Parts: sequence; C-alpha cells; structure tokens
Amino acid sequence: MPLPVPDNEESMAVCRRFCGPCPSFKPNKLNEYEPHALFCARGKSQKPMSEIENKGCSCFGCDLFPKYQLEKGYFCMPDKI
Repeated sequence: MPLPVPDNEESMAVCRRFCGPCPSFKPNKLNEYEPHALFCARGKSQKPMSEIENKGCSCFGCDLFPKYQLEKGYFCMPDKI
C-alpha cells in the first residue's frame, strides 16, 4: 500500500528534478493550475483533462516513487489515477 508523500520542501526538491523535465508537465503548462506540482502529495491538476495532452510520465523514475511505494504514476492527470 502506498505511503503518503509529505508535502514539504524536501519532496518538492525531488519533484523539481522529475516534474520539470516531464514530457507532459511543461507542454501542458500544469504549473499554471493548482496544485502546480508535487501531484503525488497534493492531488491531480485542476486543468481539465480535455486540455491535457498525455506525452508520457516521469513519475516512475522519480525518487519518491519507490520511497513511498507509489503505484500507477500520472498523478497530475485527472482521469489517470
């Protein structure tokens, strides 16, 4: 069972390394919509899924993924979780 990812600066520092170069994050401007980043801790993007083009997911390679036993990935996309 996944563990809760803490919403703190340490997690955010890891997030910057993986969400920043994520193939879906920048092209979809997900940083402009709540919760802006750290979706595994904060929840899905408020941007409508109809306006998000799935270009792939970096979650699976993120250091937080194994540390918190995360599953599935695509934490930013409303219909993927």
